[in-house]
Amino acid sequence: MRILFLFIGEPHHLFHALPIAAEMAATGQPVEVAVASEDHLPVVQQVMLAYPGFAPQITLLGQKGIARWLRARGLFRNPRLPTLMGAISFLRRFDAIVVPERTTTAIRHFLPRRTRLIFTPHGAGDRAITFDARDRHFDFALVAGEKSERRMIEAGTIRPGHYAVTGYVKLDLMRRLQRSRRPIFANGRPTILYAPHFRRDLSSWDRFGRAIIDWFAAQDRYNLVVAPHVRLFADASVAERGEVERLAVPGKIHIDLGSERLFDMSYTSGADLYLGDVSSQVYEFLATPRPCVFLNAHRVEWAGDPDYLFWTLGDVLDDLAELPAALDAAPGRHPIYAGAQRARLAESIGGDPTGAAARGAKAILHFLAKDAAQDKSGG
Repeated sequence: MRILFLFIGEPHHLFHALPIAAEMAATGQPVEVAVASEDHLPVVQQVMLAYPGFAPQITLLGQKGIARWLRARGLFRNPRLPTLMGAISFLRRFDAIVVPERTTTAIRHFLPRRTRLIFTPHGAGDRAITFDARDRHFDFALVAGEKSERRMIEAGTIRPGHYAVTGYVKLDLMRRLQRSRRPIFANGRPTILYAPHFRRDLSSWDRFGRAIIDWFAAQDRYNLVVAPHVRLFADASVAERGEVERLAVPGKIHIDLGSERLFDMSYTSGADLYLGDVSSQVYEFLATPRPCVFLNAHRVEWAGDPDYLFWTLGDVLDDLAELPAALDAAPGRHPIYAGAQRARLAESIGGDPTGAAARGAKAILHFLAKDAAQDKSGG
């Protein structure tokens, strides 16, 4: 059986699925890996460090032929589609394709009937984006925790026998990669991580971002790391990025708009308090429960809305004038939220993530073996 792990999205998606490939290879099942660009290769190397002996065959897809021509003329709104279209003849060779994104479902009908599409999510947040109608086009899916399982069953995007709850793969990987990291700052002050979401209609960046940086620059009690979702500035010009990056203050404010440290939990593991809006990064931060403060930049009526469940895990601010007092009070108020943080984390990522990648590999191989047996029996 030929199994491909396909990565056409952002490089950080590799952290959520490539460990499964490594665990699968360890069972003796050969796997292949295909990536969209050379930018993915350093992340592949990081994962390989965590799994000595894992050395998969890697295909660099890129955008070629007619797909590249069409992309150059702006005829693809989704930049992942040209890569897929240019790779169809290659993808048709595989019996199963494992992906951490949903765009691949667009070529479902260009693949042989025998080819199984398998989904492993790259987040475990509360928002409804977790429950996408395209998920129905996958033959099998991995689910991080009980919360996602419950909501996806209710939404009809997964069905019994075609999914498995296996835990949060990225956290499993990061524990393998634990290495002594120097503190982000060496001054002993508490460090605040500000992690705004990339969607402008949900993000706190446009309304609050600059004012947050200005406030931290003018005080001397806290350090600040500004580490937005990588897609927030993905399409920004060099000048636009530079304008923000120049707001950094050595020894006090660190701004990272695109480095690999956005993905490897350098910031979520190294900060003392999380300041954010709707990003699922909060669950990575809460791998070790700590204080959180949330920003309701769009004045959402969020109470009781399951898409905002994580806003029950810390104080929520509608007005930035409340921020100084909220930061000062957060450590003392953390016991109010600590129990709920642990409970929500268990629901979202399945509790202790150790072994999540191995469980994912086992679940996929079990499904494929059962599926093949049914095909042979005519079932």
